[in-house]
Amino acid sequence: MTFVAPHKPSKVLANELAEIISKAGQWSPRSKQIAIGPSEIGHECSRRLAYKLLDWEKINEGGSSSWSAQVGQAIHAYLAEVFGKIKGYEVEQRVTIRSGLSGSIDLFDVNRGIVMDWKTTSSKQIETRRKEGATQQQIIQTQLYGYGKAQQGVTVNHVALVYLPTSGSLDDMHLEMYEYDEQVALDALARIDSLYTLLSTVDVESNPQMWDLIPAEPNRLCSYCPYFLPYSQDSSRACKGDTSNV
Repeated sequence: MTFVAPHKPSKVLANELAEIISKAGQWSPRSKQIAIGPSEIGHECSRRLAYKLLDWEKINEGGSSSWSAQVGQAIHAYLAEVFGKIKGYEVEQRVTIRSGLSGSIDLFDVNRGIVMDWKTTSSKQIETRRKEGATQQQIIQTQLYGYGKAQQGVTVNHVALVYLPTSGSLDDMHLEMYEYDEQVALDALARIDSLYTLLSTVDVESNPQMWDLIPAEPNRLCSYCPYFLPYSQDSSRACKGDTSNV
């Protein structure tokens, strides 16, 4: 067999392809949404939520992987096609949680009253969820979807997060299921209302120095936050977060 060495310009082509794909992800409707969504409401960091609520400039736009989001969108579309052909399931159904807040339920088991949300991630992350359970943010997201579905007069018994591996085998899939709890959704909405009240009181847009009064929850994932800037001394521009992990 004759070995053919790779052509040197292949690196240039690879960079061009990566740039096109990355830009496609940055300009997707999901990445450009301004109104806060159910998947974000449960985030532990109030400052990150405040930035989003005020549509603050994203200093760290490339902090999160648009590629992983694109892979997730492709898998969601495929699964919607698969389950959309099976009686007893509803796919990608839009629900209104309250005025100004809505979302799409990935999958609803009509017969068992189960709201399900697909989570595409690495096998390593699936193992973490298998050991630790779903994150509070993810639980709140599904409970909000359940609440929105219940507002339609439908009986919701459980909410579930289905973790799907982006590589490997479906044997690695993990499902976390919880009883539907309306109070979890109501508490999350009350927290957002309290944050709205705080923002209107301190008026950070007119008083930038007041940003430091908005509680932050620094952790090792801060580098993925679109409002993160290492060592920032001006919270009105960006949050320094957990700079120790940079």
